This record gives sequence, structure tokens and C-alpha cells, in this order.
Amino acid sequence: MIKSADEYKRWFDAPDSTERVRKLWEPAAVETWLEVIERFPECRAEVAWNREVPLAVLELLRQDEDENVRWHVRTRATWLGAHPGDGEPWKDDPSTPIQLRLAEDERALLRAGLNEWGGPARCTEEFALAMGFESVADLFASGGRIGDAILAGVPLSRTDWTRALLATEVVLLSNVIGSGWDWQTTTGFDDAATLSMLRSLQRRIVTGGVIGEVFGTRPARPQP
Repeated sequence: MIKSADEYKRWFDAPDSTERVRKLWEPAAVETWLEVIERFPECRAEVAWNREVPLAVLELLRQDEDENVRWHVRTRATWLGAHPGDGEPWKDDPSTPIQLRLAEDERALLRAGLNEWGGPARCTEEFALAMGFESVADLFASGGRIGDAILAGVPLSRTDWTRALLATEVVLLSNVIGSGWDWQTTTGFDDAATLSMLRSLQRRIVTGGVIGEVFGTRPARPQP
């Protein structure tokens, strides 16, 4: 059992391991959970995953400014049992602006990922379309807008968050069409640190309901 907010935070910050996962899923007193979410906002999404968290705590987390936290609450069986009409968050309008709780270096990373498409990456019209942009020109224009908004902490649509993450994933890792080997030189982000941050972003950026609906491979539409 988690005995204090400080104990929970120590395990939250610990390196990934089976023991860490086990400890973060242990129960705690309501007062402890309330202290955790008050003192350590970065822990809220993880708290929402804990099956032992009481409904009263989930009620608070459902109002969090971070969409990732709210998403976790809305996919919990405990929450759905009390609020059956609040499920299926992936069916929410993906154009509605949402906020995500990201660190400054994570925001800078996403902006750098979008900016890299202006060089040394080499995008094609088809690949720009696959990443959710209308064209290469739109990738440059919309990518710049999205990157500036992320850096400034402005809420963006789930579609824009998805485009930012996907564009960064591709430009970082691909040496065929992206920056590849040039990434570290042109952005100043160390490869190892970049990959660590990217893994963290992949866990926290809400992308559900975008690929296959807004862009990407869409379901076949019935012919008129």
C-alpha cells in the first residue's frame, strides 16, 4: 500500500521496472491520492490508471486540464459504471482544442520535428498527405503554426497533436525521407535524449479517433 504522496512520487520517478509498475498500482488512502494530484500534477494520468483509485478522486481528475488525464478517467471501468454516457472519448470531435501537460523541452522537440521538414528532410506530396497535411506547402505552413502553438502552450486539436507527433516520429528516425543522421546536428537534440522524450510523448499525446477518421487510411465509404 502507498503510504504517502512522497513515496508515490519516488516510484513514479524510478526507472521502468516490474516493481515500479506494481508499486504504482497499489492502493492508497483517499487523502494520499488527493495529496498526490495536488502536489504532483505530472502524476495525475498515472493515478487515473490505478484500479484502486476511488470514484471521488476520479471525479476530480475528470476535470483536469490535461486531455490525457481525462482520457484515462473516461476509459476506466469504475468511471463508466457511474457515468455510462461519458465513455468512448475517441468519438469526441477531434477538431476541439485540447491541452496537454508537457515540459518545455518536450514542446521544443515537437516544434523542432515539424521544422525539420523544411530541411534537411525531403518530403513528397504523397508523404505530406499521409501525415495529415494537404501538401508539402501545407506541411510547411501548418507545421509552423502548430509548432509555434505547441511551444507557446496554446491548446490544439487532437488532429494537430497527432500530426505533430507523427511528423516528428518520421523526421527523426527516417534517413530516407527525414533528417535521420542529421537530426542531432541540425536540432541540437541528442539522439538518446530525443528518443527518451519521444517515448514519453507517445504515451501522453492523445491521438485516438484521428488516424482512419480524419486522415490516414479511411474506412471505405458506400457508393451513392
